[in-house]
Amino acid sequence: MSGQAKDHVDFAYELDLVIKPDSTVPLLGREFNYYVGSGVPFFSIGGGYFRHALQQILVGFHARRGYFIAETPIIASSELFKLSGHMEFYRSNMFVFDIEDKEYVIKPMNCPFHLLIFLSHIARYRGKVRLPFKVFEVGRVHRYEPSGSLYGLLRVRGFTQDDAHIIAPESEALNVVFNVFEEMVQLLEGVFNLKVSSENIYVRLSVSDRSLIGREFMGTIEEWEAAERALEEAVKAIEGRYGVSRVTGVGEAAFYGPKIDVMMVVKGEATVKEWQMGTMQFDFNLPRRFRIYDVVREVYGETGVFVIHRALLGSIERFLGGYLELSKGRLPVHLAPLQIAIIAIKTGEEPVDKDIEFKAVELKDKLVERGFRVGVKETTRTSIGGDVRHIESTVKPPILVFIGEKEVKEGVLSLSVYTKGGRVRRQVQARTVAEAVKEIEGVVLEEEKRVYEISGVNPRMPADLSHVL
Repeated sequence: MSGQAKDHVDFAYELDLVIKPDSTVPLLGREFNYYVGSGVPFFSIGGGYFRHALQQILVGFHARRGYFIAETPIIASSELFKLSGHMEFYRSNMFVFDIEDKEYVIKPMNCPFHLLIFLSHIARYRGKVRLPFKVFEVGRVHRYEPSGSLYGLLRVRGFTQDDAHIIAPESEALNVVFNVFEEMVQLLEGVFNLKVSSENIYVRLSVSDRSLIGREFMGTIEEWEAAERALEEAVKAIEGRYGVSRVTGVGEAAFYGPKIDVMMVVKGEATVKEWQMGTMQFDFNLPRRFRIYDVVREVYGETGVFVIHRALLGSIERFLGGYLELSKGRLPVHLAPLQIAIIAIKTGEEPVDKDIEFKAVELKDKLVERGFRVGVKETTRTSIGGDVRHIESTVKPPILVFIGEKEVKEGVLSLSVYTKGGRVRRQVQARTVAEAVKEIEGVVLEEEKRVYEISGVNPRMPADLSHVL
């Protein structure tokens, strides 16, 4: 890159997370962007493994915290979004089209569907449905962004949210918001090893512009003032607990209510970049439009209720972009496309070389059987340094396993494990492939310990990815 610092697009390409849209499709003579379109991230094989491993963690994490799991349609009648108010206040950001003279919308938000699920459950099960009612979805949405604003994974038209909606009595709303922030901290620290502190995180309280209430912001001044007071209290509690700073953005609220956005700060050698990650939003308009107030009053006797929109990562694509720049392309072992690279070091002596090759391939096959993403790279003593540097500067597997003459003869396993910002070398006894598999799996489980504690999941997505080495 001629000395220029890499950004998230470079890291994502090197890790095989995405296909560069401006690269040419072999033989077809056109760029990928020509066929896929602008602003729609095209995830590659490594990106598929990353996304599905993360989804396993997210679903387990939320299910253990009392969220119900949903999956909703990608298109819907525009009538749903007329009811929600999006067609009136958000249409310019939506993709609208006709099918057989009926107007449809590509889903820009998951919230209307989640409220329909709540109303369906209330109709069927009445007071047996407990409040707060929490429904979670790894949901794909599409929103129009001008072509000039599109940028890598950070500003796109199609993206995925770790999205949830919580229907909570007004008396419990503050506790819900604070608990959501604690969930965000658990996820960032437990899954991404991202310490939440004033160094890399701050919160932005986004409130209405009072002069535009009724035109660009739905509801009454009284409703906005009450909701903004409640979020102000929540922000104070977050500041006191975690020491993060905050700013207030006047006029930056969603059209349906005020919100708290969590901002990531990425400090480079000469630049400081900021991106929005998670969000918590109060909504007093959708409860009215979907008659949530009425049914909650009838079934529970509660007179005040909020719908709280929340996403802990926000957009998974945008979060990934910011995280790649923050971590210089390093992903933890549970999310890395290639988790384990086996380096088979040949000596030039044919019988020994065959034994090394056999051990490396057998180890790879057994690890794949155990659910890991593994590759084998053959090298020599003279070229190993360059090969390892290339691997480290591109696919960056968290675990390197070295098999050479010494390892085969002495029954040892040489590991290099990337953890907590650096590599740690380890040697363990492993006279058989079965023992080697057990030792390596133990290292992975050790790295995944916090993930399992918060989600109940050790994500497994097996693959032989030797071709990327």
